[in-house]
Amino acid sequence: MRRLDRFAAPAAGLQSWMTFAALALSLALPAAHADLGIDARLSNASPWLREEVLLTVEVLDDRSIIEQIIAPWTPPGVVVRPLGSSQDRLQTPEGPRIRHRHLWAVMPLYPGPLELQPPTVEARISGSKRIPLSPPALRMEARPLDPLLPVDLPVSALRLTAAPLPEAVPRGRPFTWSLALEGQGLSARGIRRWLDESLRDTGTLRVHPPEVKLIERIAPESPLLQRVEARITFEPRESGTVRLPDLVLPHVDPMDGQPRLARLAGGQIAVQHPLWLAVRPWLPWAGGALLLIALAAGGRPRWQRLQRRRRWIRSLQASGDARALRHAWHAGASDENTQAARDELARLDAACYGREKMDEADFRELKARLTQKAL
Repeated sequence: MRRLDRFAAPAAGLQSWMTFAALALSLALPAAHADLGIDARLSNASPWLREEVLLTVEVLDDRSIIEQIIAPWTPPGVVVRPLGSSQDRLQTPEGPRIRHRHLWAVMPLYPGPLELQPPTVEARISGSKRIPLSPPALRMEARPLDPLLPVDLPVSALRLTAAPLPEAVPRGRPFTWSLALEGQGLSARGIRRWLDESLRDTGTLRVHPPEVKLIERIAPESPLLQRVEARITFEPRESGTVRLPDLVLPHVDPMDGQPRLARLAGGQIAVQHPLWLAVRPWLPWAGGALLLIALAAGGRPRWQRLQRRRRWIRSLQASGDARALRHAWHAGASDENTQAARDELARLDAACYGREKMDEADFRELKARLTQKAL
């Protein structure tokens, strides 16, 4: 950390006299001091050509800074991408301090040595004018790459992921496949170009131009990390099983500076008639409905027989004499019931036609036995 001399702001004297009951009040503001420091560092002093490195400028503040101003910074020989600012608190032997961090992504455009002067931070402190804080110059040695490599090849490890494909798609209707690519030093135009190289129309599949979107600063712990989100639209022309094209994205490995290929398998997808796809989700419901209808149709006669038997048993139980019991029995009894109750029916016929007298207790017993036979 480059330590700056202690800044002393000129005293701002404010004296005013107010007369009230012969009492004079005098106010004066003391001199203001600021203990500041600034430092700068590179995450990698010997990157490959067109490899992004992180430049960090730190300002150590004793809580005197009111405002910081950084002019647009465009140093020669590099491409600069601002990454934002942050601050945190820390404890030093001199007391509590506030550390302001300003981040940039720096990409060298030419091989060889390079002297990089980080940007100047203008700090405005209380009671003083703006104070320029200039960090020391940094040296960078950019290692050369193969001159035959395309300039839009990212010098970074790449991570390719894809959203799952649907099980089946309708023929003749477009569907979308979403991809995500993470790395450093990415550009939407370069990624779109290499996607176009992998995506070609075939006799069974039409490929629309991909939609590419670049998202920066996706991870606070990795400020250089970027994500490219791509949406690729396909249109199948024939029914059957269609294989999507494999994606191949070239890049330069930052470990050895050699070209590599990041691959993602396309996978297979079923293409079916649109009418069949529209009807297929309803087939389980239709099958369930038909099953319910069949069960209802088969169970209705049984339910009707059960209701008739219940009414028959209730009529037997409600009979008050032998004639009513005999009439109720023959109104609902089947041949099987009649054969099982021959003895009881013979006694009932004898009681009805006067051949046998039956008191109330015998009648109740006979009715109970006939009701039991009916069950």
